[in-house]
Parts: sequence; C-alpha cells; structure tokens
Amino acid sequence: MKKKGKLSTIVLFVAGAGCVIAALVILFTMLWDRRQSNKTFETLREDYCKVTSAEDVSETEAGNSLFWYENVEIDFEGIKEINEDVIGWIRFDGIEIIDYPIMYSGDDETYLRNDIYGNKSTAGCIFLEGANHPDFEDYHTIIYGHNMKNLSMFGSLKKYKEEGFYVDHSYFTIYTENMAYRYQIFAYRDVPETDSVYTIGFIPDDMYQNFLNEMVRKSYIDTGVSVSKEDKIITLSTCSTTGKRFIVQAVRVDEKAYQ
Repeated sequence: MKKKGKLSTIVLFVAGAGCVIAALVILFTMLWDRRQSNKTFETLREDYCKVTSAEDVSETEAGNSLFWYENVEIDFEGIKEINEDVIGWIRFDGIEIIDYPIMYSGDDETYLRNDIYGNKSTAGCIFLEGANHPDFEDYHTIIYGHNMKNLSMFGSLKKYKEEGFYVDHSYFTIYTENMAYRYQIFAYRDVPETDSVYTIGFIPDDMYQNFLNEMVRKSYIDTGVSVSKEDKIITLSTCSTTGKRFIVQAVRVDEKAYQ
C-alpha cells in the first residue's frame, strides 16, 4: 500500500510539473510573438515613415497646421516591395504607438493573424474591411486592429474611455501613395458585433444622414464635431474587454495631394 501511494504521488507530481511546463511554454511563445510583432513594426516605422516635425506639437497646432502633410513622408515604393497589399499608413497625433501600415486583401481573414511578411502573428496587422474600396473613397470605411494588452496595434484606442483623453487626441491622418487624408474623431463607444455601425455602401442620402445621427447620438461623449451626409467617415474597430467591440469614428476634414 505504501508503494502504491508513493507511486500515485510521483505520478501526480510529474503531471503537475508537466502542466506547469506547458503553461510556461505557452506564455513564453505568446510573449515572444508579441515581442517579434513590436520589433517588426518598429523597424517598418524606422525604415518607411519619415517624420521631420517635432513630436511635441500641441493639439491646437495639430488642428490648424499642415505638419501632418508637410512633415510626414511614407516610402510606399519601398514598403510595397515587402508586400503589395499595403494601401496606406495610419498615424495618430500624440499617440505614437498607433503608427502602422494599412493592409488590404479583399477579405477579413488574411491579416487577422498574419504579419506584413505573411508570418503567423497573434497581433496580425491593421487592415481594411474586405468589402470596402482600397482607395478610401467610400462614404463609410472600416479599419480593424487587435486590442493588444501592451497597447500596440489598436490597443491604445481604449484610452478614449478615460476622462479627458479625447481633448488632446482628436486627430489622425491616413496616408496613401498620392494623398494625405486628415480626420477628426467625432464619436466612440462599445458595440455588439451585429451593430449597425458595420454597415457600408452608403451614398449621400437621408439613410446615410440618419446613420451618422445615430452614431453621434450613441457616442460616449458629445465631441461637438458635426457630420453630414456629404462627409466621408472612418470607423476604427477593435475588441473590447466588455465582450463587445470598441469603435472610434472620425470624419474627413482635410485632404492634400502629393505632387
């Protein structure tokens, strides 16, 4: 009986140790994956996103100056040699970590868990809704990104839930090979996956205006930014800790062509 009891103890110990080791391997793999993802995009920024303006531009200056157009240069020719699916670059004012290429594959799966090189990656890429047109000329465009715990990808968007954060972080720019599109955030909130916010294909009619009115009405705060059926908007969508999705919506307020 003593030998049997001793054997059972050993078996339980070995099984427990195995579980611990397996858990550590999984944790290490996840941490390594995130580290490699961060390193990949840091390298892309260094190599393909040149910023010649100071990073301490105030929100007032950000709203009124053209630094976003004149002092930011994206090397699309170079980055497209890595992957032809790069259609743009999104860069926030004052949130340095949201500074990424935008991918488009015509579906919502390719870049969900793959990096720009096609390698498996938990963080995936920032990518355009497959049903949108890749020229950003739809009246409603949707861009997806993961809500990473280390605030990479669209992980920083959750900060808009913090009181006062919006005041100093209300603008971002999307760059393409030929254009720079300036956006001002007008609404944000948590939504279910089936929410009407994921509707696209609008034209400038009353239905679109009603959609915009609903987005403004349901926003967590009144930003005071007006939107009309003549405007083009973008919805940034990520996962939320509430079990829903968190969206940040912005309206195009300016655009500049590159000569």
